[in-house]
Amino acid sequence: MKKLLFITGLLLAIIIIPVKAQSKKEIRFEKEFQKTLALVNSDKFIVKFYIATPTVETLFTPPGAGNNIDIEPKNSYLWVKDSLVGVKIPYFGSGAVKSGSQLDSISFQNILFSRTVKVYWEGKKKAIAYQLTVMSGGNVYYLNMHVQYDGTCYLYLSDRRRSPISYVGQIVKRD
Repeated sequence: MKKLLFITGLLLAIIIIPVKAQSKKEIRFEKEFQKTLALVNSDKFIVKFYIATPTVETLFTPPGAGNNIDIEPKNSYLWVKDSLVGVKIPYFGSGAVKSGSQLDSISFQNILFSRTVKVYWEGKKKAIAYQLTVMSGGNVYYLNMHVQYDGTCYLYLSDRRRSPISYVGQIVKRD
């Protein structure tokens, strides 16, 4: 009888311990996600980008399938403050204007035309779909951002004049 109780207790411990550890991990993910969601909803944040990925232009290639290019985060950013949006990022791809040794860049500061924020599930974790449309200098910029629970951002930027490009960065609170 003692052996049966010992084996039953051991089996229960084996089953209960992993469930408890998993719930702690899920709780940590949820806390990080809530901080990130609060930051996105505050409309006072900056995303500092450190990787650019030009889109390879073929019919069957998904966006962001080009080579990664390391970029300087202090010179490559997107900020949002209430209804204003500012962007300063280098641009690599077709439609780029290259004069001498300077590369083209995308830079504007303007009022939002539209904004959409949606929370969705990505596997077992939540993520945020953040879409902005900005009109600036006779051009319309479409910024589709995927924000993960930990603040990692994937920006897919397109406009009427250039090929789309993707960026990877980190969202932080704006000072």
